[in-house]
Amino acid sequence: MPARKRVRLVVDVNVLVSALVRGDGHFIRDVFNKQRFTVLVSPEFEREFADVVQRPSMRKYFTAQEAERAMVRVLGLTERLKNDPPLKAICRDPKDDYLLALAKAAKADLLVTGDDDLLVLKKHGKTRVIKPGTFRKEYM
Repeated sequence: MPARKRVRLVVDVNVLVSALVRGDGHFIRDVFNKQRFTVLVSPEFEREFADVVQRPSMRKYFTAQEAERAMVRVLGLTERLKNDPPLKAICRDPKDDYLLALAKAAKADLLVTGDDDLLVLKKHGKTRVIKPGTFRKEYM
């Protein structure tokens, strides 16, 4: 039987942070299962992830040291683009355009997000834009 092709994913920072806040280790472990998925990031993604987990409002969920460890652990399991891809104004929230640029440049199969500004697109090039619940149902 031929091996299944790994699914190439862009996971919105907010989805990852929500999983960390909820302590949803199953979601994190399943998403970063290298036999099934390749999680894609860019320098801009890394900056946003670092910014969000280091916010003072996050201290009620985890310490700064725990945030740093989670960030290193999560980013260590990704495939990273060396440079940020060029941005095009596509999304109705321009702050989300970097995720669309990442998905296109990295040839992602899926963009997993809870953001309505992205979900309304349904697709970006060859990348399906889906909710975390849909991702769980279809891929986990």
